Amino acid sequence: MRMFAGVTALAVAVTLIGTAAAQSPDADAAKLKRAEAAITGANLLRHIKELSSDAYTGRAPGTDGETKSVAYIIEQCRGLGLEPGSPSGTWTQAVPLWGMLSQASTLSLSAHGKQIPLIAGQDYTTWTSLPLTKVDNASSGLIFAGYGVVAPEYHWDDYAGIDVRGKTVMMFTGDPPVTSPTDSTKLDEKMFLARALTVYGRAGTKLETAWKHGAAAVILIVSAGPASPKFLFQNYTREIMTLRGAGEQDHVKAQAVMLSERAEELFRAAGANYQALHDAAARHGFRAVPIAAEAAFHVESRVRKVDSMNVVAKITGSDPILKKEYVVYSGHWDHHGKVGAQIFHGASDNAAGTAGVLELARALKSFSPAARRSFLFLWPTAEEKGLLGARYYVEHPLYPLQQTVADINLDYFSNWGWGRTHDFSIVGIGNSTLDDVTVEAVKAQGRFTTGDTAPEQGFYFRSDHYEFARLGVPSIETSPGVDYVGKPTGFGVQKRTEYISHDYHQPSDVIKPDWDLSGAVEDLQILLNVGFNVAQQNSRPAWKEDAVWRPRPE
Repeated sequence: MRMFAGVTALAVAVTLIGTAAAQSPDADAAKLKRAEAAITGANLLRHIKELSSDAYTGRAPGTDGETKSVAYIIEQCRGLGLEPGSPSGTWTQAVPLWGMLSQASTLSLSAHGKQIPLIAGQDYTTWTSLPLTKVDNASSGLIFAGYGVVAPEYHWDDYAGIDVRGKTVMMFTGDPPVTSPTDSTKLDEKMFLARALTVYGRAGTKLETAWKHGAAAVILIVSAGPASPKFLFQNYTREIMTLRGAGEQDHVKAQAVMLSERAEELFRAAGANYQALHDAAARHGFRAVPIAAEAAFHVESRVRKVDSMNVVAKITGSDPILKKEYVVYSGHWDHHGKVGAQIFHGASDNAAGTAGVLELARALKSFSPAARRSFLFLWPTAEEKGLLGARYYVEHPLYPLQQTVADINLDYFSNWGWGRTHDFSIVGIGNSTLDDVTVEAVKAQGRFTTGDTAPEQGFYFRSDHYEFARLGVPSIETSPGVDYVGKPTGFGVQKRTEYISHDYHQPSDVIKPDWDLSGAVEDLQILLNVGFNVAQQNSRPAWKEDAVWRPRPE
């Protein structure tokens, strides 16, 4: 993956174009009011119920669940009178993937001739992102690289002055927790966004950085906390996927996630002070250091070619010039499929987002004439495998990214069926003027806007909008509010915690008997307002100079 590539002047400047005059504000407001009524909880529930049913077997790419999901979305698009989204007149974009399911994989660690006892699935899990049935990385020296971060804007380089080529690199997950120079009990607000996760804290960024420095393998050190190792490791024990084609070999040979307790044991056996190195890694000026230990990986995988699909539909705009520009609504259709007899239904994640895009399309189709710019409705594949469908789209766009003015993404949006909220959350708030349009739409509903309600989770980098953003398209992701109408203080945080702990990426992510989708409807009405206003304005959304995160050239 080429991070932050492809930023163009068009994407970072406000552009005044178009010849047809926009409708009057009163006329647009009347249109929006009528369109909002087209979005209903009953329609949302109907789509979610269908897509999360047993018949769709968890909607994994390359399965019968994909075939049914794609067919269902296309059928609904036809029923709404949408146009096929591809310039070739089809409803899909082919996305070539490799799928690798680890079947017999081991990680061996030793120090001074002493083997560190490890139990797969309990102490660690290991896998490869290479489309190979067998990967052996014989014993190689270990390098502790702190947090594995190279961040020029923070003058931070964990790899400075050391050669890691052919080595196994160990590192902590997340960003370096740099403490405030004036208060050691607090994080430095000027370094790595303090509590909020940055792009450098992403596992994907760490793995790519290690590969660029020539590392053979990576071990990510994690703390389980209250979570069980099974829950912590589950995403890595499922089928791993990568894009097929150019760049498919651009990965380290193998990687592992390992509990911090085992890393501490290894350091002790190697004569290294784990706690001292842990603390040093969070201080400016840290440099990677060799550890007197060795690591060996053996990974066997079942490898298969997967010919998956993004689903695309559109509404052509009414302005003779602006109709060549696109406002994208996206929401991935895929989930985690079936493991044994267990179906991972994915009702909230992301049958709800899939349904939401369909409902927005229904509402926008009611406008006559259509909005000035065109709308593209995109249901990407393989989001759960690393945003792969969206990445493929932006690297092989059906319409030039220079003509793509915004992406409005629906993932983690649905309020999980708990009713209406006073608040509306923008993940990564402050990055572009698209946020300002959203804030105004929220105000019009009599609600208030907040930033990310869980910034330490790094949701800005974990869904499909990020792929658009990294290549220069102003993009927005929202998340459920937590201040629920008619509910006691703390209700929203409690329900979110329960969902993450029990239902997120679990078979139990199903429609609950007490679901109330009135809040999801209100959130969709806001996103309808945002997309319509962007489509009507002469100006395009632009990145802010003081953005918390913005695309930057390599």
